[in-house]
This record gives sequence, structure tokens and C-alpha cells, in this order.
Amino acid sequence: MRLKDAVPQPEGSRPRALLLVAACNPYRGSDFAVGWERVVGAARQFDTWALCGHWDREDITRYLAEHGEIPGLHFCFLEPWWLEERLKIGNPLYYTHFLPYHLWHRRAYKLAARLHRELKFDLVHQVTLVGYREPGFLWKLKVPFIWGPVGGTQNYPWRFLWLAGLTGALKEGGRSVLNLLQLRFSPRVRQAAKKARFVLAANSQVQRDFERVHKIKPVLLLDTGIQTVTTEVSEECQEEGPLRIMWSGRFAHHKALPLLLQALAGLPPGSPYELRILGTGPLEKRWREMARKLGIDSRCQWLGWLDLPEALKQYDWADIFVFTSLRDTSGNVLLEALARGVPVICLDHQGAADIVSSDCGVKIPVTTPAQVINSLRQILCTLDKDRARLRRLSGSALKRAGKYLWSRNNAQLARIYGEILGQPAPGR
Repeated sequence: MRLKDAVPQPEGSRPRALLLVAACNPYRGSDFAVGWERVVGAARQFDTWALCGHWDREDITRYLAEHGEIPGLHFCFLEPWWLEERLKIGNPLYYTHFLPYHLWHRRAYKLAARLHRELKFDLVHQVTLVGYREPGFLWKLKVPFIWGPVGGTQNYPWRFLWLAGLTGALKEGGRSVLNLLQLRFSPRVRQAAKKARFVLAANSQVQRDFERVHKIKPVLLLDTGIQTVTTEVSEECQEEGPLRIMWSGRFAHHKALPLLLQALAGLPPGSPYELRILGTGPLEKRWREMARKLGIDSRCQWLGWLDLPEALKQYDWADIFVFTSLRDTSGNVLLEALARGVPVICLDHQGAADIVSSDCGVKIPVTTPAQVINSLRQILCTLDKDRARLRRLSGSALKRAGKYLWSRNNAQLARIYGEILGQPAPGR
């Protein structure tokens, strides 16, 4: 592409920032939503160039055509190489497990260097994807570099490996060993951590890992956020009747739905409940069969993947949200639940431990599978009998969710930008 045709150069005195967002899409969730919120937030304070993958071009173009250009925000799309075009690859998640993702970053760096020669950026920031294993190459530019928030250093607890079966145990165990090696010995991870003006950690586990291994103190900043928080607890929350339980996630080993299924199977007969399960994945058949063998399938509704508006309606139905993940950087579903006033039961580790507090949910120590299942069962029984406590937790969930609004998250990032540029924090 011709650089000057692709990149407008507005007049103005605002600093210029380049954000590398391998996933950036106004219509999708997860890393895509993170990338979009970051670039839109940065453009409120700085002239911002977003370097994106070609897979998001169509949706971003459509959004801008429908809603108008965003002041101060300019998009540059890295054109696909010949193999991507031939294979019709259009999803950056494909690259996280293959050499092409590394090659994509090499090409992104070349384009970033061209842009910098033309535009003279004041800072560069690698935003998505959030995994630490691929730090890219922007740190090689002679510009203040921000990396993150990064995640992915957390591991599957070794005492729980048997729950995943042989294949899952090999996968998760192998990942843990790879984590041990890559975090310590990957030359580019070490260089990026050393060169970065700021490393942002998505959770306190990542923060501790980088501090221990790389002798730096990353800034703690959640990698995701929410747009709005409902103003009051849903009237659907019942004072009596079956306890309405919701679970949402990909049907993969590390999401660990069987912990909940086994806990429910041991509830006393006097504790009626309904369980709604959102998601799909490779373990769906196995988990459905488990529910049948445990004798709880009649109380389970398997809803599959729902569009976000439909998924949010399920939170309005739920009395409690259970998050059983054994390995997660954060968890968008946790924020979605809290923002709808739904208390959370989760494991007390990784990103969930940071997000959920004792006044909006219950955190279970990560000990052994048997102890976790028993604790989860006892908590469900207690909350079923104490609906007043459940409603108190619901009210506190809304207050907790307010801490994770994108507006607050991006304001913290803007202060970091301002510190690099020697500017006062926005709004001061």
C-alpha cells in the first residue's frame, strides 16, 4: 500500500500513538473487543493509529460507515501474505498456535517502522493478543514502548490434571512446562520486558511472575472491561423456589464444568435448582453424558453459544453465576455477571481472585478436586437457604462492577501514557 494514501496526517498538537491490535473489532467479544476499546479510548486523548489485521477490515469499515469516523483515530490494515490469501485465513486466533502468527508480527513491525518514519510516534503500544508468549517487535523502535496488559503465565493446577483425562492432562501439563521455559528463557520475551517503559499485567499472578523472573514491577491493569452497569438488581432474583444457577464458557478442559456438575449431583433432595449452561466446544458430548450419568441432566439446560444480547438476558434470570475455570487470565463472563447484579462463585486464584471480592461473591481455595467440589456444594446449599444474603451480594456486585468500566480502565491507561509523555493526567 502507499503509505500516504493509507494514513491521514491531521493537523494538531496532540501526541501520536501507535497501537498494535492483532484483534480489534466493534462487533465481537474477547480480544477483539479489548482491541477496539483500547484504540477508541486512546483516541480521546491522543492522535491514534491502530495497526490491525486484515481479518477485521470489513467489520471496522462497516462500523465507520454506519457511525461515522472517530475523531483522532486512524486504521492501518496489514495486508495478508500470499499463504493467508490462499488458505482464506481470517481469524487471528489461528495464529496463536502456528508459526504464521510470529511471521505476522515480523511484517507488522516492518509496517510500524515505515509508519514511524513518516509520522514520528511519541509512543507505541502492543495491545492484543494479550498472551505474553508473542511480544512482537515494536520494542525495537526507538520510541517509548508499552506492552500489555499481558496474561497467560498462569497454569492449570497440577492436582487437578486427572480431571482432564489423559489427553487433557498431557496438553495442560505440556503447556505448564512450556510456560516455565518461555517465561524465563525466550530471548524476545526477556528483551520486550527489559525494553518496555511499562509492562502491564492483566492479573496479580502475572504481575508476580514477571516480578520474580524478570525483576520488574508491572502495573496491574485488567485486560478487559465492561461498557455499562445495570442500575438495580433484577426482579428475577427469587426469594424462594429452585436456585437458578448459570455457567458460561467454552467446553474445554481448563473451564472445568465437571466440578460444578459433581457438586450439584451431591446436593440433598431438599435443595432444588436449575442450571443453565452457555457455550459449546469439543467436550460437549462428554459433559452431557456426565450430567446424564450423575442423574442431573433433567435440571440442566444446554443453551449453546448465544449472541451477547441473548446471553445478557440469562444473567437477568440467574440467582448465582459459577465460574469453575482452572486457568484464565481474567474472564469477561465474570464482569458480565457482576454488571447485571449476579453474585459469583469462583476459585480463589488468577484473574478471578482479583475481580471477585467477598462482598459480591464467594471464592473457593484451590486445594484438591474433592475439597473444591465439596466446598462448592456447601456454598450452594448455604445460599439457597439464605436468599437475603444472596440479594445483598447482588447489590454489592453492581458496585464492584463499576470498578471495571472501560471508562475507568482507559483513564488509567491514559495516565500511564501521560506519564511517559510528561503530561498531566486527563481531567486534572
